[in-house]
Amino acid sequence: MNLTYILPLLVGMAGILQGGINRNMSETLGLAHALMLGNFLVLLYTALLYFGVLKSPDFFPEFFRVKTHLLTFKWWYVIPSVCGFIIVLGIPLGISQLGAVKVTVLIVAAQMLTSIVWDIFVEKLPVNTMKGAGMLLSLISVACTLKS
Repeated sequence: MNLTYILPLLVGMAGILQGGINRNMSETLGLAHALMLGNFLVLLYTALLYFGVLKSPDFFPEFFRVKTHLLTFKWWYVIPSVCGFIIVLGIPLGISQLGAVKVTVLIVAAQMLTSIVWDIFVEKLPVNTMKGAGMLLSLISVACTLKS
């Protein structure tokens, strides 16, 4: 199994760990304070990565390299940060209300549905029987999990 498959697994694990730990931190600090602290640290890590890429671009894959000035900013560049904010706010809040399993199943179902729409309209990839079956199974999983 190569890194291409390991990274999504790590992202999935990190999402729940982050959400659960942020939920626990919010009991002491409050959710707004926990998110401010966490996102400040994300900014620090991102700045370190950014300046590392600028200083040693050959050390990083081409995908990481700076390709143009930030002055080429487009309005839709804000969408990923809004999505990140929703994720970082929503997971701990959801876990505190529903528990980690229900939140995770709902997230996966929403991700599968959004992924199919993305593949059809953005990537121009067709929906095949296996993708449809996977989506159906995720909906069954949601129904089973929410009944518990």
